[in-house]
Amino acid sequence: MRLSDFIRANLELILQEWEDFATTLQPLAQSNQRKLRDHAEQMLLVICSDLETYQCEQDSIEKSKGNAPATVDDTAAEVHAKDRVQSGFAIEELMAEYRAMRASVLRLWQRQERQADESAVQDMVRFNEAIDQALAESVARYSEMTRDSQNVFLAILGHDVRNPLGAISMGAQLLMFDPALPEKSGAVAGRILASTRRIDELVSALIDFSTGHLGSGIPVKPAMMDFAVECRQIVDELRAFHPGRTVMLDVSGDLNVTWDRSRINQALSNLVGNAIQHGQTDQPVWVTVKGGEQVVLSIQNMGNPIDPAHLRVMFDPVKRFAVRSASERSSAETSNLGLGLYITREIVSAHGGSIRVSSTNAEGTVFTVTLPREPSAD
Repeated sequence: MRLSDFIRANLELILQEWEDFATTLQPLAQSNQRKLRDHAEQMLLVICSDLETYQCEQDSIEKSKGNAPATVDDTAAEVHAKDRVQSGFAIEELMAEYRAMRASVLRLWQRQERQADESAVQDMVRFNEAIDQALAESVARYSEMTRDSQNVFLAILGHDVRNPLGAISMGAQLLMFDPALPEKSGAVAGRILASTRRIDELVSALIDFSTGHLGSGIPVKPAMMDFAVECRQIVDELRAFHPGRTVMLDVSGDLNVTWDRSRINQALSNLVGNAIQHGQTDQPVWVTVKGGEQVVLSIQNMGNPIDPAHLRVMFDPVKRFAVRSASERSSAETSNLGLGLYITREIVSAHGGSIRVSSTNAEGTVFTVTLPREPSAD
């Protein structure tokens, strides 16, 4: 008997076996029957239909790579993952369900089919491919929904924090301009105001990070501007803020562009500030801006080359934090959220540009940004 026929003929037996086996797995030990059986029958029938569909060798290879044909509607596995998120299942419990389903079907089939011919082996291979594909779809949807819920929470938190922060800032400003306030108290009010501005910058970065991850990206409002003027102003500000460091600026070509002034300035400030922070203190930071058919920005600093593992996740603060050692995570230099490079990439992307980074002993670390003179209509 072919595996798909066996599953259809023994569906209730398989579901009961799966349920019994699933409850022996530690992540699912406390689950009830209703939760365990949700979508299981539908997923098994989808797998049966897959087994009964002709599949050439190339289709099998693509499926093994996770490149199954796209569908317009959510698959049964994606619907199952959505339900599991809403039911409070952990991702370990979701994966254990598929482990139990695979084991239950193959164990029952093995009891009936004592000898395996070529067609049985092929059915087993395709069944495992189908389970792996369903698991991949479920995990991807589960992770997507979890990330979205976290980012919505962060965005709401960021917006809510701004209200009391604005009240603190306004109170500090009133105290600073109160002539009856002692000089010492006025200095304290100044420090409070400076701290609230710093917190507001962090909140803005947090909101940019969360909204960027929700799929809409960072919004931009392009307008005509002379980027050469902005470059000189930003570099001058950073030189004043870091008086012990040398920042060299080379501007050439036509830099009259249509960009979002504040966002592009934020991106350039992030990159130059990052180079100053991580570059050798006795070596200059080079900022080169060339205007042509496209505008190319290059920010270079000397120092120890960045590990390739860190380079691969340079623009993802979550992954970048994960590859740090324990000492790096606890050091003062890396104790911030590290959202600057992520936000910079999102700003560049919103303008239709690209950003890349290289790091070698000979050239140091170089961030290169390529931008169209005008963002695309999208």
